[in-house]
Amino acid sequence: AIAVVASRRPALRAAALLSAFASAAMPIAEPDIDVPAGDLKKGAKLFKAKCAQCHTCEKGGNAKQGPPLYGVMGRTSGTYDGFAYSESNKNAAIVWSDKHMFEYLVNPKKY
Repeated sequence: AIAVVASRRPALRAAALLSAFASAAMPIAEPDIDVPAGDLKKGAKLFKAKCAQCHTCEKGGNAKQGPPLYGVMGRTSGTYDGFAYSESNKNAAIVWSDKHMFEYLVNPKKY
């Protein structure tokens, strides 16, 4: 019944289209930043302290509270099979790069 009414009224049809587009994945643009050089030892220590409780990073690693991170660079957010992502994570459509990852690690709430 709603579809019939929407098709007869341009304003309702437009609202239905906007609603459909709003629920579709809208990718977050690549940040325009310079990523500083990393420090392997400090990074490994930080990963153990802050990330390893929820994530694995080796090939074939299991999902924990968070998805495995092996192969995350170049992967679209929310697409690892076998992990129950939030809708916002699935819809973010971020293609993980060094710039996105740096911004995410600096301020995860921004994402």
